[in-house]
Amino acid sequence: MKSGESIKQYVSYFQSQMAPVYNCNDNVVIAAFISGMQVIDSFYKYPVKHEATKMRDILTRSQKCIQIEDVTQVSANRSPKRGRE
Repeated sequence: MKSGESIKQYVSYFQSQMAPVYNCNDNVVIAAFISGMQVIDSFYKYPVKHEATKMRDILTRSQKCIQIEDVTQVSANRSPKRGRE
């Protein structure tokens, strides 16, 4: 995950890279996912905060972060611009 990249972008990219990998177990997938998230702030560590044993649990938690990102972005776009008349 790059600095400034959204969790939505990271999850999408991660899934696209894992799709062609045949028969990869959850331990390897989880380790790779967590490793890629090391450059992000604590908010985005929520998906991997608790010991996850299944990648689907991490993706479910990630979806909650994505929803928060989406709402925050929509709210920021709707807020009135100060200093403009």
